[in-house]
Amino acid sequence: MLTKCVNCGFFIKQTEEFCLNCGILKPAFKNINNLRFNKWRFLAISLTLLPICYPVIYLNESSKSLISIISISLFSSLFYSSIIEMLIVHFNKKSVQKKRFSTLRNHLKSKYYIIQSRITELNQRGMNIDKVLDKIRSTDSHNLQEVRQKLLAAREIVMSQLARYELQRKKIDLVRLQNGVSPFLFSLHRLSEIESDDGLLTIEDTQVEINKIRQNLTSYVGIEFPKQALPGKENFLAQLAESNESCEKLREALLSRQAARFAGYFADRRISAAAEREGNRPRGGKF
Repeated sequence: MLTKCVNCGFFIKQTEEFCLNCGILKPAFKNINNLRFNKWRFLAISLTLLPICYPVIYLNESSKSLISIISISLFSSLFYSSIIEMLIVHFNKKSVQKKRFSTLRNHLKSKYYIIQSRITELNQRGMNIDKVLDKIRSTDSHNLQEVRQKLLAAREIVMSQLARYELQRKKIDLVRLQNGVSPFLFSLHRLSEIESDDGLLTIEDTQVEINKIRQNLTSYVGIEFPKQALPGKENFLAQLAESNESCEKLREALLSRQAARFAGYFADRRISAAAEREGNRPRGGKF
């Protein structure tokens, strides 16, 4: 059964150790450790502080009775123990929270951030090369023409890297789109009427986004895909087509279940109506 990651909402199995999207540890659970107030630790701290508090209070409050001194010592040890226990719980929570988010580095969010930064850097590098190329005229000297050829070769390398990073980013987008549909696939035979409607809407939105990705890759004006990046592009377009086909099959399955549910409902109504008519029919005798 699938559940949402408590941090990012990515659908994961309850037994998953890490979230694929954000990398958090134990993503199905809000609290992975029992970090509440520990009464036994509190009692141990109180008993440790009591022998310390008693002589201090005895020296400062020697005029009071022994019972008063013991009571004040006991209260003081309990008071300071509660403060220490709350601080321990607070710092434990901070430590566990930090550990949960720093355990897995290689997740989709970190990859997406690195890819986005790299795309921005390559775009800037390409713009700088284009600025220099615009300044070199065809009538310039032979040396500048050689520089121009080298810049064109560098620009092709930059565009090739840019196309590859763009494909990697689109692949992450596709994984996230597939993840949004996965609960309806896993729970197909247990979906209620409202959940089926939600599934149909999600599938339609996913197909729209898949088509947008395909259009961006086939008619993308900002990047001319070099020959080296074309095989990767074609493979990814095939993945998009396969994902779109899977969405269509899932959509048909949901519609079939809805149609079967409605057919069963109306069949039951017809049977009930027929039984009611049969019960109301006169069985002989005069009126």
